Amino acid sequence: MPSDTPTQPPKGKQTSDFGVEIITPLEVRKKSDPPDPKRSFRIISVTIMLFFVILASIVAGGFLLIRHLSRHPVNLAKDMEHTESSETRILKKQGRTGTTTEPVFSPLAQQPEVEPSIKSVQTVDTAKLELEKETADKQLATLLKLKKEIDDKEGYVWGGKEYEAMTSLGQEGDRLLIDRSFALAAIKYEQAANKAKALIENSGTVFQKLVEEGQKALEIGDSVIAQQKFSTALKIQPSDESAQRNLERAEKLDEVKRLITLGKNHEGNNRFAFAHADYQRALQLDPESGEAQNGLNRMKEKIVDEQFQKLISDGLTAYHNGHYQLARATLLKAKSFRPQSREVKSALLQVDEAIRLDKIEKLHQKATSAEQAENWEQALKSYLAVLKIDPDISFAVQGKRRALEHIRVAKRMGFFIEKPNVMESDQQLENAIRLIEKAEKLEQKSPHFTARLNELKTLVALAKTPVKIMIESDNLTEIAVYKVGKLGKFTTRELSLRPGTYTVVGARNGYQDVRLKITVKPGQKSLRVSIICNIKV
Repeated sequence: MPSDTPTQPPKGKQTSDFGVEIITPLEVRKKSDPPDPKRSFRIISVTIMLFFVILASIVAGGFLLIRHLSRHPVNLAKDMEHTESSETRILKKQGRTGTTTEPVFSPLAQQPEVEPSIKSVQTVDTAKLELEKETADKQLATLLKLKKEIDDKEGYVWGGKEYEAMTSLGQEGDRLLIDRSFALAAIKYEQAANKAKALIENSGTVFQKLVEEGQKALEIGDSVIAQQKFSTALKIQPSDESAQRNLERAEKLDEVKRLITLGKNHEGNNRFAFAHADYQRALQLDPESGEAQNGLNRMKEKIVDEQFQKLISDGLTAYHNGHYQLARATLLKAKSFRPQSREVKSALLQVDEAIRLDKIEKLHQKATSAEQAENWEQALKSYLAVLKIDPDISFAVQGKRRALEHIRVAKRMGFFIEKPNVMESDQQLENAIRLIEKAEKLEQKSPHFTARLNELKTLVALAKTPVKIMIESDNLTEIAVYKVGKLGKFTTRELSLRPGTYTVVGARNGYQDVRLKITVKPGQKSLRVSIICNIKV
């Protein structure tokens, strides 16, 4: 900090502007003595030596100053501002305290001026200018690089006043550079570069604003403004997919609007299919168009409603004409359009009931025809099918029981007719007799059934009618007939046997047994056999 009291150099010494002490010759007192030649020579010698010392000091000081300035360039404007600021602070301080202070000067200002050589001053000025020019060139290069980055994004379109200010500062710097005011030019370039940096940093915000403005233009249908906004936004961020997509939407906006208007006209005239085509085409051009999507949805609903009503009408017409399956298929198609429609559900219930009753009636007819044809198996199938639809239908319940009874009786009758010999057994004969009684109680006996029943009756009658069998022996042989019993010894014996197979055995002590198997056929006339044991053992 500089002192408040000016410092005076010591007597006999002076300080140059470069901090080099200058030794001044001491005063020589004049004497009344007469001049001495040797003394005069010494004075001249000292004077010459002092001159060369001063000259050498000046040269050395100039060299040191140039070297200092080459390493530490001096900013005159800044020094002036600093000096001004210091003086202002002092004046303000004096004003507050109410005291008066003498002007403050730096020590350099109090030193006696020493005239530098012209060559030294010129060297200092040239070096300073070169440094200032180099600084200005660097600032200009920085500015040009930043400006190119902005211009590549068409910053002159979206930069506004900030871009104008940057350009203006750059132009001022150019003028100062031409006038060789390099320090001031560097300042202007730096200020312009700061503006450019601010523009680049703010480009994201500008981009977002442009996108929002473009979106609003799209919403109100202004394709020109929308294209401008999105095109400019893409200059800032060329790879943004959303902005690119919206630009494409803006380019197609007029055609989309035309198609939507055309669709509305068709819609107003109830030409829903045409309106649907218009809205669909508009949506193909702009898949994000809410108006086109809403119009398309309306037309789908209208068309579905038309088709739905037509299908309901066609289905009910088919129902009333007795075409139940066609009616059901038509109504099911209508249901696919409106699954929750009460109208469809009610119509389907009517049709399903009609189909059910119609199916039952057809099965009934089929079963009756099968009964008449004595095809009880087919009749049973038809009745079972009816009972599967409705287990409480009485005619099907009765028909099932009747068919089962006929099937069982017919099968048993067939068994006895085809194998009458089984009736040789008393049990089977009894079964056949009971079967005949059951068959006679059955209703709806067809001629074929009656004929089979009569055939069985005949077979049963024959099976019950005995045949006379005459057995002859020697009155020495013991005779026995299986299924009849022991008959003893006799000469002739007559038996009445039902049709069947019998074994007659003869036995006598000391003689070989005799066995004879006889078959009694139904309706056969009397049979004669002889059993005698005459072979000795």
